[in-house]
Amino acid sequence: MISTVLPNPPRWLPVRIVLGGMLAACVIALSGGAGFFSGWSGLFDPALLARGGRSAIVFAIALLTAASAGYTLSWLAESCGRVVTSIVAMLGRAMALFPVAALAWSLVGWWIGSLGKPVETLMPFQLGAELNDWRLMFGAELWEYLAPALVLAVPLFGEVLGGIGKPLRARLQSLCLHGIAWLIVIEDVLHFMGWGGWMAQAIRAGEAANVASGVAVMAWLSAVFCTLLNALPKTQSSGVGPLATISWLPWPLWVLALSVSIASQQFLWLLMWLVIGVMSFPACFAKLRGQPAAQQTFHLAAWSFETLSQLIVWLAAIATLHPQPLTGGVMRIFQPLLITTPAQAAQTLADPTRILNAGLVLLGASLVLHLLSMAWQFIAARKATPAQP
Repeated sequence: MISTVLPNPPRWLPVRIVLGGMLAACVIALSGGAGFFSGWSGLFDPALLARGGRSAIVFAIALLTAASAGYTLSWLAESCGRVVTSIVAMLGRAMALFPVAALAWSLVGWWIGSLGKPVETLMPFQLGAELNDWRLMFGAELWEYLAPALVLAVPLFGEVLGGIGKPLRARLQSLCLHGIAWLIVIEDVLHFMGWGGWMAQAIRAGEAANVASGVAVMAWLSAVFCTLLNALPKTQSSGVGPLATISWLPWPLWVLALSVSIASQQFLWLLMWLVIGVMSFPACFAKLRGQPAAQQTFHLAAWSFETLSQLIVWLAAIATLHPQPLTGGVMRIFQPLLITTPAQAAQTLADPTRILNAGLVLLGASLVLHLLSMAWQFIAARKATPAQP
């Protein structure tokens, strides 16, 4: 749901994404002890480029599915009045804030365990010699791409639906920056041989050069998607100033990539909270201008709670990918999200209740924080409205 708190996108967004991604690749490589420019080598690696192409197909299918369904339902909800629009937006927010690892494992467990259906990358459908037909083979190959695309479409659909009232072009371009990070989790769960699977393996193996290469490749792919989306009508002015530029960069993806070199999850949590706060602050700052101190306090409280609400889903992603599991206290909530051994995977597929419950608890916390943010916004709006005589 970062798309709902960002300012207007700046001009030349694809160029800014590429330049920022190339610089981030250098920093990530250097933080892991690799050469400063070693991350750029991924742009000339045929294996990584092929994986990036596979992930681009998956993301394109997911984005088209989420955008068409989300925009249609948004239009229908807005035509039904304000109450229906609010309810639909809240449902979309719940879909977007549900931890992606819990979503992926729960859906796969239901599909394989309950329905007994195949997932080509996990339990491929075996064709007998007499059934070796090109149509069946094509269907199996197509399902290999559709499985991760349909799982990814769920949080993307939630993002589109939860941002009712926001310009569609800005919502979709935000997904090209931040929604694409969910490919790392989903492809890792499904063992899909794409860019996300590459990143997950490299993060857990501590291969900083490979992680940096993945960041550089994805910067170019995100820029391509944002360029294509520029064909949509522009319904808002471009963001100006350095804050708009900083906000429209894939900072959460870069923090996830830093898991390769930072051993402390708590430090990554703090860093993720910082970048999300900085990204969302320009929209908050616009509300603070010209307001009395009391009004500014209400807006700052709303911004703080909304930042924490956005933060939880990214903390779940860090817990899913980081090689060092969390222990003790409330951190145990994140432990079911880390599945690294075949035995853990088999147990989760057989009974995804544990990871599903963890996802529901984290989703509940995110929604409570969002409701608190809405309450402070409502108070600020009531205080700003002059009393009627």
